[in-house]
Amino acid sequence: MKYAIDLYSGIGGWTMGMKLSEITNLASYEWWKEANQTHNLNFNTNHKEVNIREIEVKNLTFDHKIDFVVGSPPCTQFSYANKGGNGDLADGLIDIYKFLEVVEYLKPKYWAMENVPRVAKILEKELNEGSLKRFKSLVTTITVVDSSDYGVPQKRKRMIAGNFPFELFNAYKTSIAKNTLGDVLNALKKRTIVDPNYGYKISKNEITELKNEVDLTSEEERINRDAKSYHPIYNNMAFPDKLDRPSRTVTATCTRVSRESIILKSDKGYRRLNVRERGVIQGFPITYQFYGRTLNSKFKMIGNAVPPILTYYIFQSMLEVKANELKFPDESSYIHVKPKYEAFKSNLGYPKRKYPAKRKFRFAVPYLRYGSGVRFELSNNPKSENIDWSFKFYHGNSKNIKDISLNQNLKNKLAPIVNSTKNEIFTDSINLLTKKYKKLNSKKLQEIWTSSNSNNEVFNFLDHVGECVGHILKKANFDGIDEGIIENIVKEKNKKLEENKESLLVGFYLLSSLNKKIFKQ
Repeated sequence: MKYAIDLYSGIGGWTMGMKLSEITNLASYEWWKEANQTHNLNFNTNHKEVNIREIEVKNLTFDHKIDFVVGSPPCTQFSYANKGGNGDLADGLIDIYKFLEVVEYLKPKYWAMENVPRVAKILEKELNEGSLKRFKSLVTTITVVDSSDYGVPQKRKRMIAGNFPFELFNAYKTSIAKNTLGDVLNALKKRTIVDPNYGYKISKNEITELKNEVDLTSEEERINRDAKSYHPIYNNMAFPDKLDRPSRTVTATCTRVSRESIILKSDKGYRRLNVRERGVIQGFPITYQFYGRTLNSKFKMIGNAVPPILTYYIFQSMLEVKANELKFPDESSYIHVKPKYEAFKSNLGYPKRKYPAKRKFRFAVPYLRYGSGVRFELSNNPKSENIDWSFKFYHGNSKNIKDISLNQNLKNKLAPIVNSTKNEIFTDSINLLTKKYKKLNSKKLQEIWTSSNSNNEVFNFLDHVGECVGHILKKANFDGIDEGIIENIVKEKNKKLEENKESLLVGFYLLSSLNKKIFKQ
């Protein structure tokens, strides 16, 4: 029999891997009450909440020699999602220091720590010349793996550090089949559901957390779609998510409009993943229960978890199981029995909305979205006294973003060129928009945008401007326009600008005019 302990145990991803591998878990340590309760109720244990930072290692005594130490220190301070990657690294390193201190004291045969990919470089630096230098001899492996390579139906990159047979663990993936988001969704639709990860058969009416939230509103759909398909800096994502591949990473924090949310087509619109879908995608059995008191709490505990299928294969390597003798999780003798205690029911209706008075808006204009940071956009400025709204033009890249003021001076500069082509379509479109939106200004737009029932009005305005751009591009004559006009305005020459010189000209002239007439810029 082999024995292990689990530091920062969360809802039980490591413990589930132990159960599948017939390893005895002597202790788990977790401070978050709901996560610890989820762990206890699923495995019939009685672990108390513990602040691991306050543990005195000399007090760690067990009836058996500890063979394996594993765990997942909090990743919040290391995540790029935290303040744009500017979390408190020194604070995050306190947990890693404590983890390594426990390893040093217990001297297990093998150990492993899981965290976000960014920690790999941080750990290497700190072990060589920083606060963790004392523990350098303990670490033989620091690597980043993709969980989908180990059968988890999710593309989830994680840092794994430790001292364990990594070459053996790495060899396993050649025989492991990949599972897709579609595999999970299709399995959960059947009357008799076969767990896509573990092969358990269970009647659909016995499975909890399968109900979906209400569909996204039209505004939520638009925000979500634009954030994925037309993000000003980051690469585009599919909307809705593709089903023929592993899911994107299930995150701990995601809203109904965040770029990270995984969105599916529903019967009548679009929706987010439900709790059960998230749990199965993260690798938990369909019988697992999540004891968060709110829907967001359940999402958080699942998103923070380590996939138990991944931990199973790590434990198999620690047990030194040869690749040709490897059994898959659905061949394990362990069957997870659904706990008797039902999880709290989640509110699946529309969340109550109360937007801040300075709610930010920043979306690109249809027909004027070029990718790679080049775009015309409508945005507000919450830092200004009146939260000014205006159209703007940006170009460059994430490390060097440049902008050009769309003002009266630019319009005056372009007017002779536009007039010389006798393109009355420009004037007609400007008059149409200014007449339709003559009562619109920055204050009014902000009032609409912060209303709990904005009814897509701001996007309707943005789309109407985009329709006029499309109309001008279709009807206007650009034959007499100087080839170098865009280069002269942008002061930069590149292929993207050259390929889109006509729409760029339309954007500069039309939006400069609207800034003056509607927003008094």
